[in-house]
Amino acid sequence: MKTTIKAALAGAAAFLLWAGANAQCPHDPTVTGNLLLCPESTSILSTQQYDSFQWYKRPFSGGSAQPIPNATNQTLEVDAYYDTPSYISVAATLNGCTEQSPEVLVDGLAFLPVTVSSFGDFSISPEGELIICSGDTVWMEVLLPYTLNIQWYNDWEPIAGANNDTLVVTTPGNYSVSASPTECPDWTASLGLTIPVIWGNTPGCLTSVKVPKETLQVGITPNPATSRVQVTVADFAPVSLVLLDVQGKIVRERTFAEQTTLDVADLPKGVYVMRLTSKQGSAVRKLVVE
Repeated sequence: MKTTIKAALAGAAAFLLWAGANAQCPHDPTVTGNLLLCPESTSILSTQQYDSFQWYKRPFSGGSAQPIPNATNQTLEVDAYYDTPSYISVAATLNGCTEQSPEVLVDGLAFLPVTVSSFGDFSISPEGELIICSGDTVWMEVLLPYTLNIQWYNDWEPIAGANNDTLVVTTPGNYSVSASPTECPDWTASLGLTIPVIWGNTPGCLTSVKVPKETLQVGITPNPATSRVQVTVADFAPVSLVLLDVQGKIVRERTFAEQTTLDVADLPKGVYVMRLTSKQGSAVRKLVVE
């Protein structure tokens, strides 16, 4: 009987030692921080305060989590180029007990290249240059999602005040643009090339007109104007009107239905671009202020 009791006690002790060795730690580490990175950026991930740490990374494509060399601090810096996409976790030790955190997915934002839409009075040479004549206008528009930190260039030199989505071009040059997407205002992308604009040399400098399809019927009187301009649109829905100068700067902006009057007496003499949009369509018109 004594032998049986001793054996039972020994078995119970062994079980308690096994259970203690395999029990979960009393702490549950978690990983926090920005998990969605903009291009060319970094982020600092962190966990709670413990005695020691070891960070792990597991490839998004599969495989097992591997310890990151020298990643033994409470925080970990992840890089958009090297670490996205991947799963990150941390093993945290407290009072000799080590617990692994749940994995988090660190991913990166990706954007289409900067794209410029060109429309207006021009033809295209066999080499891809935009050919204009004196008095012609080309409108260059940087497309979504690039809405912030816009800067237009001519021969790679910044054009003063050219910080809107549309650039009005009336003279030859080599034009380009850089801008940031709304989601990543601290990251700037460049068009990476120039759009060459040259004078035409054909007799009479005839150019083919390439304008976007317009569905709004617009009347502007008088044009040229000296003080006031009446704008009429055959549309009962709200119409957005934007008037831009030759640098693409907005000088007038309003919303109206059917008809409105613009005061242009204080504007410098020159050529302006009027853009009108509504649910029914859009239109672009040239306005001359004398």
